[in-house]
Amino acid sequence: MMTTQDNAKNTRWTGFAASIPGGGHIRHGIPCQDASAVMTSPRPAVIVCDGRGSAKLSHFGAQGAVDAFRFQMSILEPFLVGILDDEEEKQEQWIKFCRIIYRTLMQVKYDLAEKHNEEEKEFDCTVAFAIAGKKHIGCFQVGDGSIVLRQNGVCKTVFLPEKGEFANQTHFLRPGGEEQMKFQYALLDAGVNSGIAITSDGPEHLMFRLADMTPGKIFDMFLEDLRKEELCKQDLMDYLTRREWADDPRGSDDRSLALLARVGTEPAVLPEKADPGIEAEPAVEAAAENLEIGPENEAAPEKIEPASEAETESAPDIQEDVLAEIPAKTDIPKKKGIPCWTLAIVSGLAIGLLAETTCLLKQRQTISQQHAEILCLRQRLAQKKQTEQVLPEPARPQPGRPAVPAAEEKKTEPALSPGKSAVPVRKKEPAVSLGGGKNSVPAAREKMENGNIHKEDIPHEK
Repeated sequence: MMTTQDNAKNTRWTGFAASIPGGGHIRHGIPCQDASAVMTSPRPAVIVCDGRGSAKLSHFGAQGAVDAFRFQMSILEPFLVGILDDEEEKQEQWIKFCRIIYRTLMQVKYDLAEKHNEEEKEFDCTVAFAIAGKKHIGCFQVGDGSIVLRQNGVCKTVFLPEKGEFANQTHFLRPGGEEQMKFQYALLDAGVNSGIAITSDGPEHLMFRLADMTPGKIFDMFLEDLRKEELCKQDLMDYLTRREWADDPRGSDDRSLALLARVGTEPAVLPEKADPGIEAEPAVEAAAENLEIGPENEAAPEKIEPASEAETESAPDIQEDVLAEIPAKTDIPKKKGIPCWTLAIVSGLAIGLLAETTCLLKQRQTISQQHAEILCLRQRLAQKKQTEQVLPEPARPQPGRPAVPAAEEKKTEPALSPGKSAVPVRKKEPAVSLGGGKNSVPAAREKMENGNIHKEDIPHEK
């Protein structure tokens, strides 16, 4: 949920936080072990806690630490006024505040261990938070994760993550850690700061240059859009759930990102020796004109005198201040445009859609070629069948019978008229004499050979 706040100097802060379970935790049924929060009352603050992956109840420890921090912010507000809203830098007072918060979070672990009847190590978590005041910003960190501040339009990492001997090792809250100073702390100038971002270690590999933990351009995009109120929480959720997290083997861990930005114009610091009677805009225009070097603007080399130590130390600050002033030389309101990261996402989707369309077209061409080949084969088979039907089959001799020429076969086999069946013709036999004549027996044998024997033809003896 986006929150806003107005302080005494009419500075309004806004921000939100999101924690997303990693793909590895989802596959193994492990709850999201990250917790994060952004608050603007009584003062702007942001916190991210990451539970230890091997501790089965670390998600309770991370969420309990976030809730206890929010509670202590309200209780210790009078103490923070003297540290963060005063011109004087009070490092010792800030260290005392960090120790109080460390003890508070350790007490949360003790209470959870007693409630669940477990060891306090089962609720281990890392902690990183930042609190903004009128003059200073206080930062605190135990373990990995990163705190990023946008100062003079440039994002910088406050602390290097505390890593162990191996990549997946880090430090956690431990008993007595506040006395042994087992935490990192810093008190920075709030005048040049326009945004705060804190991440857990889950999204570091895609949001930082890991060699020196330099923040990527995504922080500038997010904080700039948030400062212009062109960013919503759904945009942050969409970024943390993009496909590239699942495709990367390092993207199986939970991911948390909390953002806090000052709404309005980017803060800039004027040079310390600037004359109050000279307006800023003409000075900026003159500086911009001097940047263009041409033949007519070339001057004779002047003798360079060595600068004093005080001038040498202040020169980088003055140069950064002048450069910070150049983009803000006019107060003409700019029209709100489409965020840069939105264009990047849309471009990626368009490229993916184009690649998928190309693949589908290639598949369609392959299918068309296969269909044409199938039609060609069918035509060839049809032509072959027609050829076989036109050509007569050669007569084959029957087994056991000599081949007879077709002319002789036609002579021996009389043609039958249509509609009449082949009936054997019965030959007329000579009459058999009853008296047993000479022709009686041969005639009877002939009848027997022909297979036509009748009862009356059989001779009987008298």
